[in-house]
Amino acid sequence: APGLAVIAQAILAIAAAFALARLVERISGIEQAGTIAMVVILLCYPFQEWVLALYTESFFASIAVLLLERSTRPGRVNALSFALAGILLLSRPNGLLFVGPLLIWRSARPAWGGNWYLPAAYSAVLITALFMPVIARHQLGVIVEAHVICGFPERPGALDAFYGTTLYDAQAFLFREPGYAFGLFVRRVGSLFTLSRPYFSFGHNAMLAPLYLLYPLALYGWWRSRRGSIAGLLASIILLNAALIGLTYDEWNGRFLVPIWPMIAAFAACGASVLVERSGTRWKRSSTSP
Repeated sequence: APGLAVIAQAILAIAAAFALARLVERISGIEQAGTIAMVVILLCYPFQEWVLALYTESFFASIAVLLLERSTRPGRVNALSFALAGILLLSRPNGLLFVGPLLIWRSARPAWGGNWYLPAAYSAVLITALFMPVIARHQLGVIVEAHVICGFPERPGALDAFYGTTLYDAQAFLFREPGYAFGLFVRRVGSLFTLSRPYFSFGHNAMLAPLYLLYPLALYGWWRSRRGSIAGLLASIILLNAALIGLTYDEWNGRFLVPIWPMIAAFAACGASVLVERSGTRWKRSSTSP
């Protein structure tokens, strides 16, 4: 019943937009920032296009936002949050990179090592993913054959000489040439955050181009809110997902960006709200000055 699936994903996406508004307001302390985040995520093509697709991207991203919003509320975590975490872990493999940091964030105590504890614990989640021996051989083949975007190998046939079973094995195979492997990592991460593609139509790329403005706004918003613990959690999830793509591969149509797009929108909303507030203050000063 694809029609019902689309309706369910649309309802979830709208619920996630409202949840993102509450999360951003909690991060920034500004109600206007939450409203901006909600509007941005409802209008952003890279997020909403997947509502109509029978992939798990829209479902996964919406569940992730709902989980983050509920689990960062003050007080104890309830049963619904645990249910959402279980769904997230089962719906896509990278659910570990959302649930793991969230569990660490909830259990962290300042006495457990000061400023270095959380980054070290978050890194351990990625290391766990590297050694999980559940990766299909054809998926490891995309890594060792040096695809930046899946389907475009730079070293076709390299899988024939590879006998590993984990992401770590695939990286060890690539890092026999450290310079090439590092450059491949950088290009894969760059591809993740690239909205346009050379094989998209001009109109498609033109529609995506304005969304690049969210990136500098997001960096500014992160900088303004970086001392907050929730902002640190969201930033760690973005970085972990980016690192995983750097160590694996990107998808041809950018769908691997979708799960972290709400967090980019959240930081962009924080940055935009500060700029709007400052411009409003300046306008008031200029209008009242003699």
